Amino acid sequence: MAKLPDPLPTANVAGFVAELAREHGVVVIRTKLDQVAEKLTELSGDDVRLDATELALLNLTERGIITAREMNVLILNHIREQRRSGLS
Repeated sequence: MAKLPDPLPTANVAGFVAELAREHGVVVIRTKLDQVAEKLTELSGDDVRLDATELALLNLTERGIITAREMNVLILNHIREQRRSGLS
């Protein structure tokens, strides 16, 4: 597990996650499976598309670098930051 700051960042979350991913050799690549999952979600009436930051957080969690709780907090902070800046 990576040693993350406490509290987790609420500003420049994307930059923090990108640096964390870079430090641990995590590369975000959209796969055909990602595209299929997004299409199925869309067909079910939802519109959920993960951005590069969210995908990096999923990969970091899957590799055991961060906990599921840390991932959830960082995703929430990322979404809040985007909303504050009008990006979502």
